Amino acid sequence: MKYIFKILILFVAITLFANSSYALNVNKLDKYITKSDINENSFITISIKNAKTGAEVYQLNKNKLEHPASTLKLFTTYSAVEELGYDYKFRTQFYRDKQNNLYIKLGADPLLTSVQLKYMFSKLKEKGYDKFNNFYFDDGILDKKEFSSGWMWDDDINPSTPKVSAYNLDGNLLNLDITKGENGTVSTSIKPKYNTAVKNSAEINDKYDFVNIERYNWINPEIIEIKGYIKSDKSFFVPISSMRRYFVFNIKNLLDENKINIIGSRFASRAVPVDAELIAEITHPIEKVLPEILQNSNNLMAETIFKLAGAKKYNATGSDELAIALFNEFYEKLGLKKEDYIIKDGCGVSRNNLFTADWVTSALVKLYADDNFEVFKENMAQPGDGTLSSRLFDLRGNAWLKTGSLSNTSTIAGYIHSLDGNTYSIAVFNQNFKKKQQDIKAFEDEIIKIIYNR
Repeated sequence: MKYIFKILILFVAITLFANSSYALNVNKLDKYITKSDINENSFITISIKNAKTGAEVYQLNKNKLEHPASTLKLFTTYSAVEELGYDYKFRTQFYRDKQNNLYIKLGADPLLTSVQLKYMFSKLKEKGYDKFNNFYFDDGILDKKEFSSGWMWDDDINPSTPKVSAYNLDGNLLNLDITKGENGTVSTSIKPKYNTAVKNSAEINDKYDFVNIERYNWINPEIIEIKGYIKSDKSFFVPISSMRRYFVFNIKNLLDENKINIIGSRFASRAVPVDAELIAEITHPIEKVLPEILQNSNNLMAETIFKLAGAKKYNATGSDELAIALFNEFYEKLGLKKEDYIIKDGCGVSRNNLFTADWVTSALVKLYADDNFEVFKENMAQPGDGTLSSRLFDLRGNAWLKTGSLSNTSTIAGYIHSLDGNTYSIAVFNQNFKKKQQDIKAFEDEIIKIIYNR
């Protein structure tokens, strides 16, 4: 009896010690957040749950709606890949019908390059395909809406938010080089070659660089203006204004270069007939885009697979609306409520996306238990990878996180394997701040370290 009593006392002591340690760390988290000057005028929401049990560990304003920014990619990408399959391949296919018409069936492949198209057309010529009656694009895989709801007009010139299209090519970006010439002149060049004019107003300055690139779509979307000063050569990426026009430009050049003759009309849109013959294709596996989305936060790739998943799910032209319907259905089946979020795109750029931190950690708990979670986790960013390349180095092997940034908004979400042996799902959203992003990121990192050292 005395032996049993001693065991009970020991059990209670251990429990109290564990609880006091837990309380101490929660208290430490509370003190850090309360005393931080970031907490003075910005709005912070936090949710922390045990990833295995779903038990809540800590929360602050957990039911308030905030912009998720690119942390949304965790959830849109998961639902999209579950629909498409981890063995999915992007396909750009070349067909010839019985009337000797040539078709390119577009797959909205975000990895497709003009170099690959060049190689393919040279191979077609080698096989004797040098004359066709007409040329058609089968572009019905995605809708014609290249920007999603809530994307800002000035995102048009932002290289991280290129337009999304069935005609995806070369990352939907042009490379603009600005170089110092002789006699104080500034010269520019665009790669790949394209019919975009550059109005150069930049000047050389030996003291500082300040370059501003603008495009006035209401005047002419194919004119880029460069303003400011350079003290050294610069290279920029600029989103392509019309993906269809750019794709056609490349195809026209390749046909001429390979002396492939199109007798009739060129570049009309038309579906491939069911009896057409597949004569060539370019493929890329979806596994190549997953780390680009989850580690490097590629918006084009995230938005593309989101729409493609909606297209496959409902056997229709891909759109935000179908992708969102897929997203809603996927997470409703996991028991998560639509009332806790508003979703408008697949990459988190839209200012109209709103999610609660509680929904995010609840979703992370559900995904943690999914059969395909380990495959997904392998593609998530750890400290030292992608957007975490300069953050939280000591936690590599114990942290799998997705960051997000918009104007005056910073977010981070994912999993922390703590020193107490548990894995936690976390979401930290911070918006309406005036401080530098680096200060906000440091604030997030300290919260994560406190969780890890629990």
